[in-house]
Parts: sequence; structure tokens; C-alpha cells
Amino acid sequence: MVSEYSDEIKKDIELIERYQKEMTLLGQASALLHWDNSTYMPKNAALGRAEQLAFLRSLVHEKMTSLEFSESVFRLLERKDELSSRDRLMVEKLSKNIGKAGKLSKEFVERLSKTCSMSFDAWQKAREKKDWEIFRPHLEKVVELKREEARLYGFSGSLYNGLMDDFEEGMSVEKIRPVFEKLKVGLIELLSRIESSDRYREQEEESGGGIKEKEFPHAMQIEMAKEMAVSLGLSEDYGRLDISEHPFSTHIGQGDLRITTNVRDDPFFSIGSTIHETGHSLYEYGLPDDECYNVLGQAASYGLHESQSRFWELMVGMSEEFWRHFFPKFDEKFGLDGRFDDWFRELNMVKKSPIRIESDEVHYCLHIIMRFEIAVGLIDGAIEVRDLREVWNSKMMEYFGIEVKDDKEGVLQDVHWSEGYFGYFPSYAIGTIYASQLYSKMVEELSGIKDEISEGRFERVRDWLCDRVHCHGSKKLADDIVKNVCGKGLDVDAFLGYLNGKYGELYGF
Repeated sequence: MVSEYSDEIKKDIELIERYQKEMTLLGQASALLHWDNSTYMPKNAALGRAEQLAFLRSLVHEKMTSLEFSESVFRLLERKDELSSRDRLMVEKLSKNIGKAGKLSKEFVERLSKTCSMSFDAWQKAREKKDWEIFRPHLEKVVELKREEARLYGFSGSLYNGLMDDFEEGMSVEKIRPVFEKLKVGLIELLSRIESSDRYREQEEESGGGIKEKEFPHAMQIEMAKEMAVSLGLSEDYGRLDISEHPFSTHIGQGDLRITTNVRDDPFFSIGSTIHETGHSLYEYGLPDDECYNVLGQAASYGLHESQSRFWELMVGMSEEFWRHFFPKFDEKFGLDGRFDDWFRELNMVKKSPIRIESDEVHYCLHIIMRFEIAVGLIDGAIEVRDLREVWNSKMMEYFGIEVKDDKEGVLQDVHWSEGYFGYFPSYAIGTIYASQLYSKMVEELSGIKDEISEGRFERVRDWLCDRVHCHGSKKLADDIVKNVCGKGLDVDAFLGYLNGKYGELYGF
């Protein structure tokens, strides 16, 4: 406790807590502006918004690299043996953050922020017109700056390592590449078994009559999406659902969680993306309140964050138990003639798709591995942005046998690179693997939990995740959190076992 420290230590602890709170509040103001940027902001406001976001981010950087803050952190680091375990961990994390931030100038941070804001605006316009060339020059500037950022960080190995460390602490291209290779081999083998099955051949020969061919009015889809989000635990007292071009979630502050979705003719998209983003928000809601304004109150990693969204979206939201509860509501609203078996089969149908966020869970991680390979090439310089569309389309044919019909379903489909989020994509695959491990352990520990899910009761699921994952914040590394719960950290074999079991039963092999 601060009261037990010497006056010098007490003063420094109070100072770094104050600085962290100020940086957190500035970050939350930026998050609100970004949310508005993606939802309700007038189209002509992009330039002004870029200036606002750049200013706020430069203030955060200024505080992180200020002499007063860094001197306090490093004085405490020198006396870390006198600190509580909690304060020692906080100081160690801050010293690393200061080290990275100190390698970037305020001018660079402002330039990168403005460039990414204008790039995001160009991406939206390019998607609307399905025209890569509108976005290309903006992405060239982003990639040039991200390469410079990676060089300034000075990590060993691939340039991409310095960027990935922002999302997955301690992870590197050299560590994750063999994991992805093993995963890719396992997924290709599974797909071969699925595609050789009678059920798959029947599926491919079917012409029309699918339940998804019915009309699902968009407004009614949104009504159902909101009802499901509330049922899972995202109360309207502290959460809200809106529409954006690319679904996302954001944490504006205590008691303010916002998610977005998008609507297609296929209702599985709006429902799946809503459940996914709800999972993110439930994680934010479960983080320790007493650490909400410092580094220890943050998520342990983006991979662990994705594990929570993928847990709810896939393990819960695509389960038979989940739909035993929700299908009657859909049946009543959309007139599905009681065809539960058809609904559940189509929900879990394995079918190639050019769109990552519309992909089934077997193909999904192949989409991630493809993006990882391209992103590493872009940052390391093996791929130039001017060649990206051709590289993308070639990889889609290599991985999925799909000919991309236009830029919107191809190189323009993901928002991440427009905003400078190079290093993020591996987190989706890491999170998906973690999710399968956590779900298996939960079912093992909570007797009768599947029956509760089929009755629409999710309280024990939320409590279990909060007690095992959320409550730790970043006081432990993500892999250690999963290892403590499941007995093993990132486990490709567990994920492949889950997929083989589920789809072996669905496709009869």
C-alpha cells in the first residue's frame, strides 16, 4: 500500500498513478471520436477529425515520454525490491512502454495518426466504389510510416516483430510461424476429409431451398441482434449497438461499452458479428475496476481479447444448445417453419468464402494466416503496396481456390491496415485457439452448463470467464492465464481436436 512506503516512493507512486489516469482519459476521448468517425460523423468532417485525433494521441505520447513521468518510473524501478508485487509489476510494464514510446518523436506520432485517419476515410470511399486505386496511395503512406516505426523500435529478427509486440507481448514472427504452419497443415487435412464426405457432396449438389434464401428484413435482424446482446449480458444501461461499415467494439469509459454490427441478406452475419463484439465488451466490463486507470487494468493481450469474442461467437453462439433457446424466437419473427435442423446445419456449413468475417470456423484461420504472410511481406519489404491487389488475389486462389470478383470482397475487405494496425491479425488465430481451450475447460468444470445455455441462462458462463480470465487484467501474461486455467498455453492440437470432433459429427466421418 502507498501509505506504507517512504515519502519518496509514495510521491512517485502517486505521480505515476495520476499520469496513467490522465493518459487513460485522453485515450477514452480518442475512442469516442473514433467511434463517432465510424458511425455518425458527417463525411466532410474527416480532415478535422484527423487533426483532433492526432492532437489527443500526441498528448498521450507527450505524457508517456515526459521527463517527470519517466524519472518517477525509473526511480521506482531502481527500488523495485521495496515495492509490493502489484506496484513492482506496474512499474516494470510502464518502463517497457516508456522505452518503446521514447523511440518515437511527438511529430512522428502526430504524422502517423493523421495519415491513418485520412487512410481510413479513403478506405471507406474505396469500398463504396469498389476501387482499390482510391485507397492505394494512402496505404502506401501508412506502410512507409509503419516500416519506419518498426525500424525505430529496433527489435531483432523481422521488422514486423516490433509491431506485433504491441498486440502480443513477447510474440515474434519466428515464434508464431511454426505454430501457423502446424495449424495450416491440420486445417487442410480436415478440409480434405470434409470435402470427401457424402454430406459435403450433397451440400454442393443442392440447388436452392436453403433457409438462408428466405427474406430477413434488416430492421428485424437488428432487433434480434440487440435482444441477443442483452441476453448475453450487455445491458443497455452500459452498452449500445450501432451500425458501421466494419463491426467493432470500443470501451469509452466506465459504464460505457459500444459495439457495432453490419447487416447482410444472410442473417448469420449480423448475429455472429454482434455476438463477437459483445464478447469483447463483456471482457472490458469484467476487467478489474480498481485498476481501471492504470496499465494493470488493461487486457492481457489482443489474442486473449479475441479469445473472449470468439468464445461467445463460436463456442457458444454456434452451438446446438444456444440455438435450442434462440431458434424459436427467430422462427416466430422470420417464419422459418420450425426447420431447426436446416437452420443449425446451414449455420455450421463449411463453404469457401472470400470474406474473412463471413467465413466458417474451419476456413477462418486460413484467412488469418494468409493476411499474416502478406503483412510480414509488406513490412519487411518483400511486398510493395502497388502489388498488393495482385498478391491478394493470387493468395486467395492458392489458399481457397477462389477468384476474387471485385476489390471490395478482395483487398479492401478489412479495415485494419487502413488504421495502421499491422501486427493485429495473428491475434485472431491465437484467440480462436485459446477460445477452444477455455470452452472445453468450462464444460469440464461446470456441470450442467450446456443445459443452462439451452435455457438462455448465461450467468455462470460470464462468471466463470470473469473469475478465470477477466479479473486478472494484465497482471499476468495471456498465455500464463490460459495455462493456469487449462493446464497448457497456446495449444493447436486442442483446437484441431475440437474442430475434428465437431465437424466429424456434422459431416459423418
